[in-house]
Amino acid sequence: MRSEALHGRSMASPVLPPLPRGTELDVEILRVMYATPGVSITGIDPRLNASRVAQRLGISRARVAARLRAWTEFGFLRRYDVWPNPYLFGLTGATFDVRVADPLGKDEVLPRIGLVPGAVGGIDLVGPWIAATFVLPPDVAPARTASLLRGLRGVAEVGDAVPWTPPMSPRTLSPLERRIVRVLRRFPTDSLASVARHVGVSTRTMTSRYGRLLDDRAVWFVPVLDFRAIAEPVINLNLVFDTGAHRDAFARALRQLHPQSIPFYRTQFGPALPDTVGSFFVVVPSAARVEDLETWVRSNPGIQSQEALTMKRIFSFPETLDRLLELPAATVSPARRIVGR
Repeated sequence: MRSEALHGRSMASPVLPPLPRGTELDVEILRVMYATPGVSITGIDPRLNASRVAQRLGISRARVAARLRAWTEFGFLRRYDVWPNPYLFGLTGATFDVRVADPLGKDEVLPRIGLVPGAVGGIDLVGPWIAATFVLPPDVAPARTASLLRGLRGVAEVGDAVPWTPPMSPRTLSPLERRIVRVLRRFPTDSLASVARHVGVSTRTMTSRYGRLLDDRAVWFVPVLDFRAIAEPVINLNLVFDTGAHRDAFARALRQLHPQSIPFYRTQFGPALPDTVGSFFVVVPSAARVEDLETWVRSNPGIQSQEALTMKRIFSFPETLDRLLELPAATVSPARRIVGR
């Protein structure tokens, strides 16, 4: 395994000053950049540059461009992780809640999670919990992965798998397209002309292939964010409702009270959650206001249970997807040989 476990970066991130306040605009930019009306597993639409985002928001391009530069300069946006769609390799997804024995020792536990077959990344939360994401062949029981996670030094508890389904894509990856995705993974923010030079094709060919890969959901751009760069806490609300109607009513009330919120977008793909479960990301003014948010949530009708988790960072492990791209064909059998090594 590479020593830089979190996708090309050391585990210990430098301490940077927080991103200057302006989170309402940050949330609006993120909301527009996602290809879906909320956060989803398939990531952002990379064709939305600063000009197109500004046009959608009705503000100046300079303002959006300055904010996007700040995301990188202050360490909020670490990079984009470019995924080939796991569906193309016959894989399904599973996420596990992992509790570490020592919350201050996560930097030692995370690389061990990256050694478990199929590990692709996840979310580090303030406190003892980590949400670890895997791609697995459909005939490999998630219980096997859970057992491997429980055996890691520093892991105290592993929850049941939450399965998720990649969206279908009407294609396989040709040798040229696999080469394009490999280059995009190395240079996710380069211009298409630069990527074309690395691949060894014309810009015209690159533009055509790139557009088709995105349109066919064959490649995803997933932002790797570090919420420690934001002065305001970002809270992940996980709620269980009496009915789906209660969930929808809550979502409307939350957006009215907290405009700086984004729902986890529910589609025909993604986590296999019932209609009575909802997940929302909310930016609060300060840590002292988290309890106020929880109190307000409790005041809403039809809520069976609630959980408020503070986001710390998104992390990724590149090895699994890099191995998949080395395969000569997108079939389940060789995918199992690579992912379930």
